[in-house]
Amino acid sequence: MSLERQSPIFVRTYDLLQWLLPHTRSWPRSYRFTLTQELIRSALRFQERILEAALTSDTARRLEQADVELAKVRLYLRMGYDLHLLSPGQYAHVSDMIGHVGRLLGAWRGQRNATP
Repeated sequence: MSLERQSPIFVRTYDLLQWLLPHTRSWPRSYRFTLTQELIRSALRFQERILEAALTSDTARRLEQADVELAKVRLYLRMGYDLHLLSPGQYAHVSDMIGHVGRLLGAWRGQRNATP
């Protein structure tokens, strides 16, 4: 399925990963196997969890796990900003991207918790 036809959360998550991968590649080597690796791992796990939520019957648990991974991404990005690995403009941009993904995730979780 093409990205245009997918739910906005998949498109926005893909866009986030496309932004993160090249921007973290330039982070110093001393952070490459710690902060950078964990940041990218959590972002990829987030993408995996939302895909699993869409494709399995275990949606609620997968969305909860996705929420945890997104919180880790936020934490690692904040640490990167505090360590001056991201400029204020970059941090504002990626925070906006994550905020949008988080709102989409919250809406999806809310739909799952709504009772008919």
